[in-house]
Amino acid sequence: MAGSISSGLPAVVAWKQLQKTGDAAQEKWSKQASVQQKIAWAKDFVAKAKDVDELLNNRKFMEFALSAFGLESEIDKKGLLKKVLLSDLNNIDSLANRMNDSRYQDMTRTLRLKDFGVEGPRTPGVMDGIAARYIKNEFEKSQGNASPGLREALYFKENASKINSPWAILGDKVLREVVTTTLGIPKELAIQGVEAQAAYLTKKVDIEKFKDKRFVESFIQRYLTTRDQETASSNGAGAGMYSGLLSLVSADGSSDMSGILDLMQGLGQRRF
Repeated sequence: MAGSISSGLPAVVAWKQLQKTGDAAQEKWSKQASVQQKIAWAKDFVAKAKDVDELLNNRKFMEFALSAFGLESEIDKKGLLKKVLLSDLNNIDSLANRMNDSRYQDMTRTLRLKDFGVEGPRTPGVMDGIAARYIKNEFEKSQGNASPGLREALYFKENASKINSPWAILGDKVLREVVTTTLGIPKELAIQGVEAQAAYLTKKVDIEKFKDKRFVESFIQRYLTTRDQETASSNGAGAGMYSGLLSLVSADGSSDMSGILDLMQGLGQRRF
């Protein structure tokens, strides 16, 4: 999709570019007619919906709403979604509160279908907020499609400061992916009990450091470097060219952009 500034670049390099031009790139991306049409349709649909069932049974609306919370992959879990979104968040035993992924609780809290029915998302400002989150998620997805790992890195940067325990990592699919990949924690950890997983994470990283912006930036660059190495290894014939780009990135994540751009031009803007 138009607006990606990371196409063809190693993720760790694209990350550097995003820190400089990301806001402008997202703004430009959001102006696309296709994006604005989806937002306008969603707002109009909510305004005219007769009841909650009409909202929850409309796949197009649910795709839009789920994307705003980074849950678009859950679109086919219709029964589960209905139960979650109609949960009572004041009840600690409600389904929404028992979901491991806090994004479900966030979506339930935002739509407020349990308490206000169809009027929940009609509350002034709610759909504008959902639309803003939709734009952000879809833009980040477009960057991730161009450079594997970039979407997760953007999410991690925004949410790292909220990590106050190992449970916050284990309960968020994306945070868990970034942390375990960066620290080289094997996937097999997931088969252990949650108490054992939490204890292991605590030994591997000081949770308090996620409040430090410099540490988070370094952590993200380590994550993206790992993802880039995985990409280079899986590229087969293109691995040498991709590795050539990676060679222009120093160990601390800084990069020689002039050299990278020269190499990209020489490769004809080839995607790997």
